[in-house]
Amino acid sequence: MKKTFIIFSFIPILFICGLIIYNLLPQDSPAEEVTDAVIIIDEPLIIPVKTESKTVQEKPKAVLTDEDKIDLLIKSMSIEQKVGQMFIHAFRRNADGSGIIKMNQYTQDIIKNYYIGGVILFSENIESKQQVTDYIKDLQKLSSLPLFIGIDEEGGRVLRTGKLDVPRISSALSIGNTNDPKKAYDTAKTIADYLSPLGFNVDFAPVADVFTNPSNTAIGDRAFSGDANIAGKMAGYFAKGLLDNKILPTLKHFPGHGDTVEDSHFGIATTKKTLAELSECEFIPFKAGIDAGAAFVMTGHISAPNIISGNIPATFSGVLLQDVLRDTLGFEGIIITDALNMGAISNYYTAEETAVKCVLAGVDMLLMPSNLSEAYTGIIKAVKLGKIAEDRIDESVKRILTAKYNAGLIELPE
Repeated sequence: MKKTFIIFSFIPILFICGLIIYNLLPQDSPAEEVTDAVIIIDEPLIIPVKTESKTVQEKPKAVLTDEDKIDLLIKSMSIEQKVGQMFIHAFRRNADGSGIIKMNQYTQDIIKNYYIGGVILFSENIESKQQVTDYIKDLQKLSSLPLFIGIDEEGGRVLRTGKLDVPRISSALSIGNTNDPKKAYDTAKTIADYLSPLGFNVDFAPVADVFTNPSNTAIGDRAFSGDANIAGKMAGYFAKGLLDNKILPTLKHFPGHGDTVEDSHFGIATTKKTLAELSECEFIPFKAGIDAGAAFVMTGHISAPNIISGNIPATFSGVLLQDVLRDTLGFEGIIITDALNMGAISNYYTAEETAVKCVLAGVDMLLMPSNLSEAYTGIIKAVKLGKIAEDRIDESVKRILTAKYNAGLIELPE
């Protein structure tokens, strides 16, 4: 009996010892290690979540588009440089009347001091293939930005390469009479094939006018047809033929010079047509050329009293250049004036007035002002006085530099 009592007396002691030993033994680890466990007194329990270290990746550098690069180039330019890009100048004759056929002090001073955007050459500037090639190379070398080098090479009676051994090009009207758009394309290709190796990159052609007035001597056989649809088809294919072969085409003379009697070289030329009438005829070839990718549209110094009041030439008309040419016809390229030393302009306006009116109307490039210095300084003065917004200048310069880049004339930094 005593032994039994002793045995039962040890049972509670053994049980208590077992519990103590059990609690001292290591427990199984959880399947996953948990870090940063938190217990907040008197608050709901926050369930711990395992944290993992993450590699921080650097954001990729922004890739600049070509448009971005052109914008940066414009920002780096002074107002003087930007305004200079808006001019195409002609170096025609020396003081003794001889044609300028090579670089001289005059050409150097103009290019360096006015930062011009381009040069137009005439027959008096062209003596031989080697001469004109060397001359154009020298012009390009001197310019800080590559130049547009333009020429009036339409065919027929408007050819500036008469002294060169190149194919003779027939008139636009004779081409139009075939009603064969391939003929227009092939003719333009032929012109481009001899202009491009000489260093030209712009042709002030094709004429997109519709020859509807037999009394019109300014245009006549320079137009493809008196039928707007045939003229449009030919102008579009001619423009494409130049463009496909490294020459930028220019549609002229907007809003249409074919129905006028007067010659704007000597005085004001007028069209009595309404906007609706122009839309049904004159605008058709311009739209065809725009759709073909023409880089330039040249304004005509033509008044349209049934559209714009005050006998104002189209070159000064925001209605025709912005509302119609840009907004209605969808032209996004360079609007360039016809020569500003022509009588329709120079007989009535100073070079400064002309330049400012052109820019306010929406012109991008000014061709052959009667006085380059006055025109150039006039625009700069208007910007500094707040009459012309600098953003307006930037719009034109962007179109100019974009066209030069697309033509392979300028390279943009990586």
